[in-house]
Amino acid sequence: MRLRRGEGLLFLLLLAAYGWLFVFFERINNPNELVRVYAARALAEEHTWSIGRREIRLGRFVDAGRIHSEWGYVNDKALACDVPGERPPRCTGRLFAAKAPAASLLGAPVLMVLRAFGPLKKTPAVFALRWLCVILPSAVFWILLRRWMLDSGVQENAALVSTLAGALGSLSLTYGQMFAGHQMAALALGAAFLCASWGSFRPFWVGFFCALAVALEYPSAPAAAILVAAALLRHRRGGLRLSLGALPWMLVLAQFHWSAFGAPWSTPYGHLENPAFVRDIAPGLMGISAPSWERIYGSLFSPWLGLFFWAPWTALALLAPRWLRRFDLVPVAVVAYYLVFQITHALWRSGWTVGPRYITPVAPFAAMSVALVVREAPRLLPMLRGLGAAAVATTGLASAVSQGFPLEVINPLREVVGPLLAHGYVPRNLLQWLGVPGLWSALPYFVALAAAIALILQRSAVAIAVAAAVIGIQWAAPPGDGLGAVHFLAAQWEPDPPPGARPFTER
Repeated sequence: MRLRRGEGLLFLLLLAAYGWLFVFFERINNPNELVRVYAARALAEEHTWSIGRREIRLGRFVDAGRIHSEWGYVNDKALACDVPGERPPRCTGRLFAAKAPAASLLGAPVLMVLRAFGPLKKTPAVFALRWLCVILPSAVFWILLRRWMLDSGVQENAALVSTLAGALGSLSLTYGQMFAGHQMAALALGAAFLCASWGSFRPFWVGFFCALAVALEYPSAPAAAILVAAALLRHRRGGLRLSLGALPWMLVLAQFHWSAFGAPWSTPYGHLENPAFVRDIAPGLMGISAPSWERIYGSLFSPWLGLFFWAPWTALALLAPRWLRRFDLVPVAVVAYYLVFQITHALWRSGWTVGPRYITPVAPFAAMSVALVVREAPRLLPMLRGLGAAAVATTGLASAVSQGFPLEVINPLREVVGPLLAHGYVPRNLLQWLGVPGLWSALPYFVALAAAIALILQRSAVAIAVAAAVIGIQWAAPPGDGLGAVHFLAAQWEPDPPPGARPFTER
């Protein structure tokens, strides 16, 4: 990819923000990421989807197999019982990742190469998978999305603000640093949109990326359907080539389901081995039920999860129908689907997270939407600048210390983020490895965030006032009473404590 004027510095800024800090704590054993890593290792070493077996030993069910014996327990599994008619978890059988399979399949070649340098270790495997499968693709994608904005008539300053807000002031930053399906599905859906709406129509690749998104995250299916329908309605051709493009990933899904669970339509959700997860998705149809005020407030406005709390600029996407027409509304339709999904799903709380992680694909499509809105209504640009800068500041600080906060945390900024940074707790990075202590080792990351905020604000008095007001509201939101969450996270730090940090006296 040949870089245009100004893209080189933007690319370096994105790489510093996404990749400088290695936010990974092996003792927390994040199942959302690691179960996919386990499956990638099973494919790379044993050429099977199965990550182990559930066996009975001394009257107890235990997880067995080479990967479990070397890397330990991991949650978020599916269990295919040996005896027909038996149901998890009270059975023996093969264990699988309870996730769509594409992330692990894409990661397997990376681990095959890494394995040539010695036995696979968990932490280096996660590092390599993040960089090659998520961080680098994310930086490239945001460069391409900015190009699409410019070619769609968005002014250069508005395109830059929309790009930086989307890339660094949203879920994209947090989950663009994790080998999980959220960001990868967002990239696949975004790529499908670009193949349908930018330059010449490429129906094969529209189908390919839409199917890939579904194979990365099952809830991507309605969003992929929106993109496919819009592409066919707009161009009125290419249906066969689109279907051929989707075929490879549809075959991957069918093969995984059939080999693991006995039928092409049988997903891991029907074979969850954790009874608590089964209970969590039990309400409604496939976990979908009528929204409630608790879900709406919690998902959109609350300081512990809310999309508009962490990325307030995304609310401007909801103004798009006032100015945009026809196919310019396709990104808005994708945003609308994910918002409806979030407030109707039984798992709306999302577990340990920074923002509602299940709807990470909102970020690029909201960025597209607000860019087009500002193209039609330039007077909204100062508001976008202020909201975007506030989002980069808060999301950037939160993502510097964790990719998820315990459920009991009410305001992560005040309860966890502030105390950890004040004590000098910084994740592993190159300067820390070279002996630079405390927050100084994270300087390239904070410089990237500061540069992004400066580029967004551009000395606009209105934008600065909006950003200051929003940041004040975010930090003023009442915290919870306890200190258990920050002490727990500090105790998981690697190294414990990090160089130059001031340890917490009580844990």
